[in-house]
Amino acid sequence: MRTSPIRVKRFILLLTTLLMSSHFFYGQNNDTTKNSILTDNFLISAGVFNPIKKVNISAEGSLNADQFIDDEIDFDEDFGLNNFETTFMLNFMWRFSKSNKWSLRAEYFKISNTEKAVLEEDIEWNDIIFKEGTGVKGGFGLALYKIFIGRVISTGDKHELGGGLGVHALDVSAFIEGEAFIDDENIGFERSNVSVVAPLPNIGFWYFYAPTEKLSFTARLDWLGLKIGDFGGSLWNVSPGVNYQVFKNIGLGLSYKFFRVDVDVDKEDWKGNFNMSYSGPAFTINAYF
Repeated sequence: MRTSPIRVKRFILLLTTLLMSSHFFYGQNNDTTKNSILTDNFLISAGVFNPIKKVNISAEGSLNADQFIDDEIDFDEDFGLNNFETTFMLNFMWRFSKSNKWSLRAEYFKISNTEKAVLEEDIEWNDIIFKEGTGVKGGFGLALYKIFIGRVISTGDKHELGGGLGVHALDVSAFIEGEAFIDDENIGFERSNVSVVAPLPNIGFWYFYAPTEKLSFTARLDWLGLKIGDFGGSLWNVSPGVNYQVFKNIGLGLSYKFFRVDVDVDKEDWKGNFNMSYSGPAFTINAYF
């Protein structure tokens, strides 16, 4: 039985169409370059963080053997600190394994603020009383250093999901200075300081989604709640964002950062706690290589 020329032509046309379609779909997928956020060994982001902040700090003192003071002071309200503050921030990621499965991450930002105020009520702070109606000066500082080791859980042409363990080192300090009293006796001008470096381990996860070579979406979460040695409390660090790669190795990023820490301190030079929260937009310039 002979095959008609028309059928042969139809078969060749169908086969050609299938081959072209296969090349288009599969060839296009193989030729498409992944977003740099999924492939490059080094990712560095530097920019500004403009958070709304809430700062409460207590320094427990003892006025006598039977009475202990642990009044939490709202530094924002009592000293009229600015609700908004712009600070520099830096993020770093290094994929150090040949398979790009393992990565080292680091984060840094620092915030400090100092103001003068006339007290609307007595403040008891670290064995000292600052009286209502007196002029005082108060301030605080927080520097955050984060180190994180992570491993990829799932990856593809357009996404990456990973998790790992890290440490947030919080360098916290606060002070109040002015006319001071102990047992209603004026002891003159005093400056009372507290400071501590609190290392808080955490678990964390990240997710990258890059629908195109230029555009990517990111999300990060760090959390922990436990007691270790002289420190106990909880930590949240959440940051969703979007990035656009303007040039081959340079991009721009916009994210929303929420950072909250509640820590109890039980050290000889500071028995008390600090509760701090920062939330707001962050603008970064990103480098990929």
